[in-house]
Amino acid sequence: MLHTTSARHCARAQCLGYGASKYLSRSLSSVSTAPPSKEPRSKPPPFPHSALSYHWDTTPPIQAQLNHASKFFKLQSPEFLWSAEKFKTMDFGGSPEVCFLGRSNVGKSSLLNALLCKKIAHTSSKPGRTKMMNAFAVGGPEEEGKPRLVVLDMPGYGKGGRAEWGREILKYLGKRRQLKRAFLLVDAEHGVKTSDKQLMELFKQHEVPFQVVLSKADRILFPGSRNPSPDALSFRLAELKRTMESVKDTVQPNPEDDVHGVGEVIACSSEKWIEGKIMGIDAVRFAMLKAVGFELQPRARFAEPIEIVPHDEYWVKSS
Repeated sequence: MLHTTSARHCARAQCLGYGASKYLSRSLSSVSTAPPSKEPRSKPPPFPHSALSYHWDTTPPIQAQLNHASKFFKLQSPEFLWSAEKFKTMDFGGSPEVCFLGRSNVGKSSLLNALLCKKIAHTSSKPGRTKMMNAFAVGGPEEEGKPRLVVLDMPGYGKGGRAEWGREILKYLGKRRQLKRAFLLVDAEHGVKTSDKQLMELFKQHEVPFQVVLSKADRILFPGSRNPSPDALSFRLAELKRTMESVKDTVQPNPEDDVHGVGEVIACSSEKWIEGKIMGIDAVRFAMLKAVGFELQPRARFAEPIEIVPHDEYWVKSS
């Protein structure tokens, strides 16, 4: 009986010992097999902002010029000046003007709000929301002699447009002396349409300098909610470049022709932020300032003066 009891105690001790050793082995294994530390994710390469512009007859702006353009539009809040349904009812002033035109729902008003840093132009998802010619001022007061730029948001053409709007716009293009450049917005996804080509011909007939801006370019580069891989982004940037090259062929099909189209195309977005900046907005701002002569002029760098020694005096000085 005693021997049986002792055997039971022995077996229980062995069970407890086995359980304790098993628990200890699990604890040690959990310590020794800790999950491997995650390697820090590498930062994506910086976005090539220069790839948003295509220059074939102009010089790309330097960073100081882009910074100056951004500061010019942010220094003072834009001011609404006037709305006019007809050309004869427009207010006249001495400030230079640029205007934005394009098909209905191409994103003119949204782009102007991004350029002017204020929701000052009415936007809508329905085509034809802009029904009048609306003028906004950027810069100092005109009476104080400070640089002031007047920006016009014009009614769209195509779906939702009206024939009478087109007639008044043509009067403005042909008779407005303050107009320095017209910016034609083209949807980056759909490219140049027949109506866009017709407007370009009108620019040339009225000798109006014009420049094409590709709106909604973020839909080509960033079509989804997630950021693309570097390879996917490179592929989409190449697609965007092909679109800009096709625009160049439309603006200036013959390199020898003296056209009024500015030799550059800018792709932009009104809402896509990249590295703290809205995509392509500063480049459009610089183009607007350059159109009226308000851009920052880079300082010319001259070489250090050197002494030119005549050949017959060289041996005298060296001896």
